[in-house]
Amino acid sequence: MRSDYTSKFGPLVEEGITNLLKSIQVKPDYDDAMAYLNLLYRRKADMVESADERAALLKQADDLVDKVKEIKQKRAEQPQQPS
Repeated sequence: MRSDYTSKFGPLVEEGITNLLKSIQVKPDYDDAMAYLNLLYRRKADMVESADERAALLKQADDLVDKVKEIKQKRAEQPQQPS
């Protein structure tokens, strides 16, 4: 079942990861891209067979969630610019 899922969705997950990483390179505080990247790392973790690789991917995903929270908190603390 995992191999069917991986063969069907693996390339899409990899493409998504690549594109989101590029987006984050362009805009390092792009929290929406980080949130989606977190989800794709979790999907990729479902595809790998190695427990170590799975743990590493889940750690990356968790780290991104923390980073998104940090960015959103900083943004909330900034004074609002008048429009």
